[in-house]
Amino acid sequence: MDNILVYSEELANTEYSPTHPFKPVRARQMYDLLHRYSLLDEINQAVIKPEPMPEDLLYLFHTKEYINALKTCDTGEFDLGLLEFGLGTHDNPIFKDLYSFSLHASGGTYIAAQKLVLEDTRFAFNPIGGFHHAMSDHAEGFCYINDIAVTLHDLANKGYKIAYIDIDVHHGDGVQNAFYNDDRVFTFSIHETGHSLFPGTGYENEIGKGVGEGFNVNIPLLKDTDDEVYVYAFEEIIPPLLKQFDADLVCIQVGGDGHRDDPLAHLNLTSNGYAKVLDIINKNAKKILATGGGGYNLFKTSALWALAWSIFCGVEPRDDFAGSVGGMMYGPESESGSLYDEPYAIGGYEKDNCFQHAKDVANYIKKIVYPLHGIGG
Repeated sequence: MDNILVYSEELANTEYSPTHPFKPVRARQMYDLLHRYSLLDEINQAVIKPEPMPEDLLYLFHTKEYINALKTCDTGEFDLGLLEFGLGTHDNPIFKDLYSFSLHASGGTYIAAQKLVLEDTRFAFNPIGGFHHAMSDHAEGFCYINDIAVTLHDLANKGYKIAYIDIDVHHGDGVQNAFYNDDRVFTFSIHETGHSLFPGTGYENEIGKGVGEGFNVNIPLLKDTDDEVYVYAFEEIIPPLLKQFDADLVCIQVGGDGHRDDPLAHLNLTSNGYAKVLDIINKNAKKILATGGGGYNLFKTSALWALAWSIFCGVEPRDDFAGSVGGMMYGPESESGSLYDEPYAIGGYEKDNCFQHAKDVANYIKKIVYPLHGIGG
């Protein structure tokens, strides 16, 4: 079965503004690392370019008023009326070809999904995707078009059962809102608690409504959480529900901003915890649609995405340049080092507090959500 990378040099070169923390160039750095570690050499791997999302699909989630406003942003000129749609703010600036960028970035996720369901593809990854904060009628959190919500609505309408797993450090609020009353898409989000981080949502008692009750699971974790606590919380809660739901496809938003070196969040994750979680998902999924997401230490994020690619493709990173002149200075490698980090753990009261919180969240989910799916707590 094939593994597909959706990549565009043009999209990777897009810049929100010189000072904006969201940098699509991370995708190019990831692409460099895939070559650096011989992770794109298999005969069942292919790189394809994104195509623009068909406009009619946008309305599966977004309002026409919002999309019409977004279209006007391609000129790069600001109009006061755009603030009503969250456009022109510090987080969501207006830049030339904004709508075109958003359409192609979201189209990358859509075409990746089509490869999975219509062709002999097992894994597809769009690193310039994962805009999980965009709401139906406004931009939010660096996100303009919610490629995940649109694509998963389309798949669900075609009869596919979807599990969505969000490991970005920020709660996937836009995707949660898209399927809060829906039992066709089981949404999971493991993130830093909203008490200390944007968007201030994603608590364990947000479990869905109506037919969607029990199909929305949040795992909010305390700041300073390390790999051990993170993997415990993930493994304790998600695999039993994933197995019971038996999705046709698992969509994962692989934001890299949970890393301990990320400047915009407060978790203490390393590539080791990240890899364990991805391995669990890989073993519990028939097909995988992956998108990028957050990650504001550019080199750590690109290394984590390259690691995700290697895990889902089942290919070990191979360093053919080790020991050669310039070997450790290949593109972003001069900053990121190995794809794997040295182990790191917190201790003392800090560790005990994070662990107890994770156990409390796990116990709540087991008590409230598990019975809705016929699983014993």
